[in-house]
Amino acid sequence: MNIKFVNECLTNIIWHENSSYQVDGLLQQSNQYYKFDIRYLNDFPEDKKGKLINSKSQADKVLFEDDENWVLVDTQELIKYMKEHSLKEIKLEELIKSIEWNIILPKK
Repeated sequence: MNIKFVNECLTNIIWHENSSYQVDGLLQQSNQYYKFDIRYLNDFPEDKKGKLINSKSQADKVLFEDDENWVLVDTQELIKYMKEHSLKEIKLEELIKSIEWNIILPKK
């Protein structure tokens, strides 16, 4: 789990075990309360990294990251986009351009 994101960006934190999300809390800059999937990216064949997202996920937002930023995307919007376009995978850059709800936060 990405504890650094939690420490840098969330307040009023509640941890969860055995759930499709690992933490809920308030985003510091927006004061909105969400459930977050903060799992690290997994390694996949052909040197790809990513996350498997269950269509029944209870997480409100999914955390991705690059070297400089935390990237939050709306879970239901991500799932809907993937289903509508019959996709099994998508590059993060394409996802950010294709869905409405995303937040990019610079890492500290």
